[in-house]
Amino acid sequence: MSELPNNFCYAPFVHMYVHSNEGERVCCMTTEHSVATPDTETNLKTRWTNEHLRNIRTEFLDNKRPDICVKCFSLEDSGGKSDRTRFADLYQDENILPNIDNGNQYGSPIDLDIRPGNLCNLACRMCGPACSSQLQKEIKNNAIMESIMGAGNIDVTNTLDIPENIEFLLENAEKGKRVKFLGGEPTIMPEVDKFLDILIERDMLDVPIHFTTNLTNDNNRFIEKISKFNQITFNYSVDGIDKVVEYIRHPVKFKSINKNIITYNNLALYGEISYTIQAYNFFNLIDSIVWSNNKGVYIRPELLMYPDALSCKSIPKIIRKKRIPVMIKLIENMDIHENLSRAQIKNKVLPVLEKIYEDEDELDPIHLARHTKIIDKVRNQHIKDYVPEIWDFIKEDYNDIRI
Repeated sequence: MSELPNNFCYAPFVHMYVHSNEGERVCCMTTEHSVATPDTETNLKTRWTNEHLRNIRTEFLDNKRPDICVKCFSLEDSGGKSDRTRFADLYQDENILPNIDNGNQYGSPIDLDIRPGNLCNLACRMCGPACSSQLQKEIKNNAIMESIMGAGNIDVTNTLDIPENIEFLLENAEKGKRVKFLGGEPTIMPEVDKFLDILIERDMLDVPIHFTTNLTNDNNRFIEKISKFNQITFNYSVDGIDKVVEYIRHPVKFKSINKNIITYNNLALYGEISYTIQAYNFFNLIDSIVWSNNKGVYIRPELLMYPDALSCKSIPKIIRKKRIPVMIKLIENMDIHENLSRAQIKNKVLPVLEKIYEDEDELDPIHLARHTKIIDKVRNQHIKDYVPEIWDFIKEDYNDIRI
């Protein structure tokens, strides 16, 4: 076929995003239908050919930028790498024949993003009830959290309880580059377990399986099950080490992460740490890079976008601008694990640090102090015991706030 337009994205032609707590979205980055509603289309075959998707496909083939894709194009316009470009990396050489009505020549998605719900064993401070059942329970039991996290009411669809939907999703899964499982925490979800059982029963062991996991599940049954697959990759959601990660990802214990990453790495073709860089772990980044380097795993920081109060913008600019050059120098001089490359570490980390350094926005730390104190009160913790660098500049506001 002729060359694809510059603004083209493969996602609506090859990919299906299925989230039981959300409505119909093209992918995790698009902005439409972010909440499940009674009229959410639960028949995935119908959803794959509905008017919404056909319109998005038409716009991309006409070299337009759909409004719902603003996040990716904004990232690219600021010099970043987006999910749109990552889809191109995966599928531009796979002879995909874009089709407005059916997506591609196979007539079904070949790239899957499966998120069965919010079941999770952690309650991360920057997360929300849509992605954490533990946070949802915490909010229900502590009304003071509603002011920063909402009421915790979640509408759930039964999309993944319908056998025909599972069949449709797996119809051409072997032709794609990945079946992704996210959550919540996918490694403890019965729906994910069911998917894996079906793949094993059908001897579909070469399907590329990808997990985004918090590294807390060391259940022997799960480990034995995933070890049957030939192409397993992981994103490890680890936002710090030692006390910092225990503070952010309550009630995780770092010793469990430290042990389980070895087990998972032994099963994986590739594993990478997704480090959501925020105010709480900004000062822990170098120690985390040293730890990940010692494990032979790359760390890929991503900026926390929400909630604003916990972003690096709440750290005074004078502190950010003083600290970042020191961090960059430490990265440039550190000893590198034999399986890693300094260039790759720098390519993954330095652009994010440079973006933080160049950002002139500065939020009033009182919002960080309030958010922090509310959760500290609920969990009987205190920021000064975990991240003293944050305590140094929020202590006055923290002490003045009445909860």
